[in-house]
Amino acid sequence: MNVGMILISHGEFAKAALGSAEMIAGPQEQIIALALTEDKSLETLESEIVEAYQTLMKENDQVLALCDIYGGTPFNALLKTMLKGTPILAYTGLSLPLLIDLIFSRNTMNSMDELKKHILETQNMVLKEIELPSFDDEDEED
Repeated sequence: MNVGMILISHGEFAKAALGSAEMIAGPQEQIIALALTEDKSLETLESEIVEAYQTLMKENDQVLALCDIYGGTPFNALLKTMLKGTPILAYTGLSLPLLIDLIFSRNTMNSMDELKKHILETQNMVLKEIELPSFDDEDEED
């Protein structure tokens, strides 16, 4: 199954995340990053989402959209697009670890259910507390 991706954020976050991911994974095709800027309306962003969806569906079986914040304007534009009948698989919580994982795994899934399960499993693993290692007295002497 081929999966195109739309990344949507406040400001240039989605574009920067894609750029950072490309530093690690190399140049990416079939991913479109959209930015909500101060001069852009909800309706304009909604139109850009529809256009990105139509472009990606020319070469993919499914389109996955990741936006930054639940309830924000990018979320609302995406939701309005979906309510009007555009069948996008959509999630909030765009992060660099999730994006990198999806770059490497999105086209290895056999079904939408498998992709959904993978996204939720990955998202649950990306937030980790950074803890200092504990050293016992014996290790310090070595």
